[in-house]
Amino acid sequence: MQKPFEDPPVIGDWCREKRLGSGGFGVVTLWRNKLTQQTVAIKKFHILQDRSEITDKHSERWRNEVQLMTETVRNDNIVRTVRVQPDSFVRELLRSSANGLPVLCMEYCEGGDLRRVLNRVQNCSGLREQEVREVLRSLRNAISYLHSLKITHRDIKPENLVLKQQNDRIVYKLTDLGYAKALDKQSLQASLVGTVEYIAPDLIYCDRYNNSVDYWSMGVIAFEIVTGVRPFIPHSPITKWMLHVQQKKSADIAITEDNRDNYIYHSEIFPENHISNGLRKELERWLMLALEWNPKQRGFVPHAGPPKAVNMVEGKAAAPVAASQPAPVSMVLKIFSQLDQLLERKFLTLFSLYDCRWVSVEVTAETTMATVRQEVYLATGIPVEEIEFILPLEQKRTRIEVDTRPLDLWLPSVQDDRPMLYVVHAGNAGAIVQRDLKPRIPTSITDVFQNIKVKLKPHMLRQFIANAYYFIATEQRQYVLLLDGIRNYGLLLNDGIARRREEIVQMNKIVYGILGGVEYHKLIVSHTRDSPILKKHMPKNDFEAACREWEETCTRCETNVRKLAEMADKISKRYESVLKRSRDALRHPLLLARSDTEQQTTDYFGLKSVEGRYEQSRARILERITNEKTHMDMAQAVYECLKRRDVLLRDPAFLELQQQLLDIRKEMQEIEKVLQKVVELTEKFKRDLAHQTLRQQDGVWQLFHMNSSAVNGVPSVGKMTESVPELDRMMTSPSISNGGPKFLLGGPITPLHAALSSEGGAIDENLLCFGEGSDVNDLISANETLIVTTNDLLCDSFTMLNGA
Repeated sequence: MQKPFEDPPVIGDWCREKRLGSGGFGVVTLWRNKLTQQTVAIKKFHILQDRSEITDKHSERWRNEVQLMTETVRNDNIVRTVRVQPDSFVRELLRSSANGLPVLCMEYCEGGDLRRVLNRVQNCSGLREQEVREVLRSLRNAISYLHSLKITHRDIKPENLVLKQQNDRIVYKLTDLGYAKALDKQSLQASLVGTVEYIAPDLIYCDRYNNSVDYWSMGVIAFEIVTGVRPFIPHSPITKWMLHVQQKKSADIAITEDNRDNYIYHSEIFPENHISNGLRKELERWLMLALEWNPKQRGFVPHAGPPKAVNMVEGKAAAPVAASQPAPVSMVLKIFSQLDQLLERKFLTLFSLYDCRWVSVEVTAETTMATVRQEVYLATGIPVEEIEFILPLEQKRTRIEVDTRPLDLWLPSVQDDRPMLYVVHAGNAGAIVQRDLKPRIPTSITDVFQNIKVKLKPHMLRQFIANAYYFIATEQRQYVLLLDGIRNYGLLLNDGIARRREEIVQMNKIVYGILGGVEYHKLIVSHTRDSPILKKHMPKNDFEAACREWEETCTRCETNVRKLAEMADKISKRYESVLKRSRDALRHPLLLARSDTEQQTTDYFGLKSVEGRYEQSRARILERITNEKTHMDMAQAVYECLKRRDVLLRDPAFLELQQQLLDIRKEMQEIEKVLQKVVELTEKFKRDLAHQTLRQQDGVWQLFHMNSSAVNGVPSVGKMTESVPELDRMMTSPSISNGGPKFLLGGPITPLHAALSSEGGAIDENLLCFGEGSDVNDLISANETLIVTTNDLLCDSFTMLNGA
């Protein structure tokens, strides 16, 4: 049987599916069209829960919300109204509406509300940074838009911020404008509205209020989404809450109460959170504006105006009283502009494998890698020159070049639990991860461990179980990052080693090319020494001394080059060994067959079981059945985590993996040093071999010159001719003397085409000449150039043959 004012289950093609939520006297129901599958959220006025009569004030509030939503408000971060067809569907809904009040047809936000998100176990210590940014950006857009219309919401809370899936992203939308009130300069309404935990103090103690009440609500939500708890003793009754909040200073953004009724005022966000340090510091400054007690100063900053101008009377300065007056101070609204600035800032997040510490550095176009190194040094203590950056797989680039900017390494879409860069302590040869790394245990946990039998008050118990889960989840996250960072380090080493292959191959080609050149030079020296013609026509003593010198030089060069070749062979073998071991390290059991997704989902610390323990403890707190042993279950979970952590970090396989990579890095560094030396020596031996070849050739021609010179040192063509008997035999051979051409040394030169154009087309044999003049030195110089060129061609040929 249908209850009074209850909607029918079916209206035409529309089916009522489920109730989405309800407030004081408003209920939201999901309807779906059977044909089009369109969904719509219908908000209707319903009977008050306490069965009291519906007053004019209730009706006015309801009509105010419907009017604002349908006629005025149009913003991407405020739930929009939709038109539903056919009109008969809405008319049928109006029949079951209390007092005939209108219904509100809104878009369906399938993601639920922010409260549901905050109630998830993994968010007990706040949301991840990307979600925090999105919530704050959405709140800022919605509230500033309403304020631009001179509308104050007055009831901003997580339940009124719903999630809408749009393409591949979640959009947060503000809803429930029932308490929203249009404010003008003449009238400010003063009524206690909204949820007490999020309303501004001035709504309680002041007769008047303005838009700044929404700033306070924004600040409370901002603190809660970052830390998981509201900032000001949320467990206290309103009277005690007001008393302590009124006493806080402008710099105080949170108040907590310990287990002994002591109240602590905080100017910083609690350390148990999931946002970067850079964003945290900026948010702390903004929260001072949003959570200011004085509503006239809330959201504003003092601004000193320019000094008053000096009055000029007929070109002369008047009395200098105005100039000495203090500059006027005005208040400038900064709540939105400051939030915009901090949300626009980009922070490069780094994770140090050495001490499991997160570092965030704000980056701009002017930020340099030197600045990043300095910030890492200040945070971790690693000397600047020993900081090595490792790129995770999310980075598109494979290495950091000289001209790489930190802004180029900033990733807008990286997951919050993934760093944009890993940091390695290159100077630590013992291990990649610091030995005996101490855990960072939250203070609330250490306090309980020091007095484990004490009974915790409900608010302290909530803090303890939340911090216990946060600590265990953080340890899980850090160990996954350690494995991922070590794997990325191994990939970087392997990539650097593989890139050296071409250099190693080229080194071997050059070394063995030089060795071939030495063999060729050795063969030339041997032929020169054994030549009967040279022995016959050169001074014996000088020739033998020159040959000995050439042979000794050649032997020394051969010995050095052969040692160089042996060194090159050793480098090649060691290189192949290092390359193989680097690939084997990547197949280590701790890393084998573990993709990024698998590592993220592997439960190293039994986190699923811890989630169940947390939920049970939270249920006991809500049901108020706590005792002195309620916290023991989560305390046991922390103890088991610490034991598991010690086992994982001291695991021989984990230590072995680190040592393998460090040994590979060290050996490759040694290979690179030797390789550099070999390259330097190859260049030196190439020059030495060319120099020896030239010296040997110069020596031969000098001996020729000494033997063919006249007494006074004047060149003798006749003696030079005799010293080249082969040429003499060519000129006096029977085949040439019987009608053959006669070669003349010296004489005028006639171009070949002129000789061919002579009578009968026959070449005049007297016109053919050997050389261009009678100067033998020119002839020697020309032959030296020819020999050097021939030697270079032969060396290139040997290199090509070896490469083939």
